[in-house]
Amino acid sequence: MDPNDLVHRDPGEDAPVDGVANRLAKGALRDIVQTILRWRHADIRLIFGTIVVVLLVLFRIGAAFIDVDQLQTYLEVDRTSGFSAGAAYQTPQCRSVPGLLLGNDRNGYALSATVVESTQAFFFPALLSCAIALFFGTLLGALAGYFRGGLLESGTKLLLTVIAAYPRLILVIVAVGFFVAFLHDPGRAVGMRLFLMAAMLGIAYIPVLALAIYQKVGAFQREQFVEAARAHGLSDGRILGYHILWANCMPVLARHFFYLFGYFILVETSLSYLGPEYGVPGSIPSWGNLLAGCSKGELMSPAVIVPAVAIVTSILGLTFLGDAIGERFERGRT
Repeated sequence: MDPNDLVHRDPGEDAPVDGVANRLAKGALRDIVQTILRWRHADIRLIFGTIVVVLLVLFRIGAAFIDVDQLQTYLEVDRTSGFSAGAAYQTPQCRSVPGLLLGNDRNGYALSATVVESTQAFFFPALLSCAIALFFGTLLGALAGYFRGGLLESGTKLLLTVIAAYPRLILVIVAVGFFVAFLHDPGRAVGMRLFLMAAMLGIAYIPVLALAIYQKVGAFQREQFVEAARAHGLSDGRILGYHILWANCMPVLARHFFYLFGYFILVETSLSYLGPEYGVPGSIPSWGNLLAGCSKGELMSPAVIVPAVAIVTSILGLTFLGDAIGERFERGRT
């Protein structure tokens, strides 16, 4: 055998495919074992919040395939007049029903289906509210923090102070109340009502996000990489948009995104609990009106516990996820 063949031969050429697959499988298994052994160092808030977000997304996808109006109705039975037509079980006070996973809601529908469909009441409006707050809050905070000492900074601070002077929840209630007052039927224009709720809450949250971005941009303005970028002739727009906002402020935006999403769930469910004059009417499932419709029933019934647990768990999960992102990805930054 020519010794040159040994020099130029690739050791991996003669290795069988099964051997490569085995090595990859062993490496993956080793990584999994190491991850399990490090479970004590994992951030429980990050894991819990991620699970909540995944469940909310899955619920919203599942809600697109659920039509509660087409489900079987388990109406309350009047004992004095016999069994009602189409009623399969007796369901007084939103109590549990035999054969249903979680019982029924106030309208006699399966509670497990209405809880999933209720995500339609807040999911996309919450995204709209977050988009409004992120866009205008980032824009105003970045401009005021980067171009300091001028009329732009003073005018932006004045505008944000005026908006922040109004409590967020009160501002949303007043806006929705004025809108509903002009409707003959409070149950009409639900989409417009949710859009108004999302817009007002997004506007009311702008000062909070703008202040966080203002402080971040002002701190990074004194960093050496900003001075180096200016010395290399980069424009202020590229420095501010890419090197500061995109490269260093994304954790702040992600944290406030989850904060506001959870806060919108709190506002929507609270207004829906108060009644159709403020929130979602009873004809459309919402965690708030599901809880209100069965509030006079048994306290420990699934019709009361399930919507309450869904509200609390979603808000806590989104808040924990925002806190974990802020602490994990902003650690060590100015």
